[in-house]
Amino acid sequence: MCRMIAAVGRFEMKPALRALKQMALNRNPAYDHELRDKGDALQHDCGWGVAYRKGGELTRVRSAVPCFEDDAFDSLAGVETELMILHARRTVARNTIRVENSHPFLAEHDGESWAFCHNGEVRDLSQIPYDSQFVPEGDIDSEPLFFHILSRLDRDRPTESLGEILSAIRDFTAANCFLARRDSVLAGARMDPETPRPRYYRLWQGRGEGFTLVSSEVVAGFDAEWEAVPDRSAVLLAL
Repeated sequence: MCRMIAAVGRFEMKPALRALKQMALNRNPAYDHELRDKGDALQHDCGWGVAYRKGGELTRVRSAVPCFEDDAFDSLAGVETELMILHARRTVARNTIRVENSHPFLAEHDGESWAFCHNGEVRDLSQIPYDSQFVPEGDIDSEPLFFHILSRLDRDRPTESLGEILSAIRDFTAANCFLARRDSVLAGARMDPETPRPRYYRLWQGRGEGFTLVSSEVVAGFDAEWEAVPDRSAVLLAL
């Protein structure tokens, strides 16, 4: 599946890039999960992407090249931002490896730009319908999930609403996701309750002085206290 990191506040991009690369290579020394023993056979090598705040708006960069082989990924180390979501993709459907299927995805809704990335697979797309205003760029499940969430999210109670939307999904491996606007990131945690890989599909929240992270794995490089994000829930990272 995929690995991802969100950060909001006073943080540096370089350790976040390093952390994503370690997760993508399945070599993260700070965290163990059920698939670590697969080593390099479990590389998340199907593309990468980032959305970050620049000039008060969201900017996106995507690639179909593995993050650990792409100079463009390393060049982001000098970016200064207060909000970002990072994603490294892995899929067994190798024919879908192209930039249109790299996360994050972008959409305009209610006069705002939104960015989205996802970890897991929703097998039955009929259970995640979305408003006709949205038109997918690619052909994978994550974009319909994004549009489904935007079509139903209650802006007055965003964390509760996202948790409810994700809780209604069936026939899936995981629906962990980040939903970013220019001033906040909603991070939703949802995994198959019968999964044999609960640590692989868990989300973790790290809090440090002046910043908050959510990551697919506990990662080094940040002075943060970590705790698991409860399944079927969401947390808000806001500036």
